[in-house]
Amino acid sequence: MSSTAIQVENLGKEYRIGGQQKSFNTLGEQVTDLFVSPFRRMGKLLRGQATGAAELDEKFWALQDVSFAIKRGEAVGIIGRNGAGKSTLLKVLSRITDPTVGQAVIRGRVGSLLEVGTGFHPELTGRENVFLNGAILGMRKAEIARKFDEIVAFAEIEKFINTPVKHYSSGMYVRLAFSVAAHLEPEVLLVDEVLAVGDLAFQKKCLGKMDDVTQEGRTVLFVSHNMALIQTLCQRGIFLQNGKVAADGTVTEAVGAYLKTLEQVESQDLAHRTDRQGSGQIRLIGIDVLNGSGEPATSLVTGKPARFIFHLSHVMSDMYFVFVFLIIWGSGWRFSKVM
Repeated sequence: MSSTAIQVENLGKEYRIGGQQKSFNTLGEQVTDLFVSPFRRMGKLLRGQATGAAELDEKFWALQDVSFAIKRGEAVGIIGRNGAGKSTLLKVLSRITDPTVGQAVIRGRVGSLLEVGTGFHPELTGRENVFLNGAILGMRKAEIARKFDEIVAFAEIEKFINTPVKHYSSGMYVRLAFSVAAHLEPEVLLVDEVLAVGDLAFQKKCLGKMDDVTQEGRTVLFVSHNMALIQTLCQRGIFLQNGKVAADGTVTEAVGAYLKTLEQVESQDLAHRTDRQGSGQIRLIGIDVLNGSGEPATSLVTGKPARFIFHLSHVMSDMYFVFVFLIIWGSGWRFSKVM
């Protein structure tokens, strides 16, 4: 058996944006439009009537020349800005959409959680949807029944398991959807940014389960904008930029490459701010943020040392200083302070 779980070669996905969708009653109408449409668009251009993308049928490449190989048991984080192609990549791997060029080969059963309630039928109960999703994954009824109690217990929706899922809240949806995807033993698990829907306790529970999945030798692809989650869960990272692979290496290398592309935050002259409160006897006039190497930094990497230098207007005896910072973990906040 090959050690490669996912093989992506020269993958590309093109979308047509702005173009109005047309319907045809006969094959002849479709063939006629195929020959006439270029001349129609040219005429509109010459008359100055085609001023927007809708008239020009603009094409957009969401993915371009994407190639990588993922081994069995690897946990890989897919990172990048909005519109970088992360979700499109998972949709291609999940066979929700076909690639325009290239190919993606996945060896083994695929469980995907790309949005809340993916694959759920709203009119069916939670129980029926568990068995439906298992059947889609190619599992036998006996296999699903063996895991059923564990799935329901993990999702914590025992009271509502026989209720149609159209009555579920978004939190209940994601609990059951994730539980099904993680417990029905797919060889490859694809997870898009859906864990943010659940509460903090459930997110931690999901992270523990996903870690168990990788320890069992299954493959996980995880899309998230939360770099702390990516670094906690994944050993490898793939950074997508404008539909292309900009970096592929350890999760630290990929996150570092991503952070370097973020827009630089303009420094602000604190000495001249007028929205302060207090007596004004001592003023904070500047802050320097340094990385572990002592170099100025506009972004910091989780788990790496950092140094903060505060510049004050002057110092007084018996001065008491508190530095408070916030750590975003999923959808929760943790407060820390240094005195």
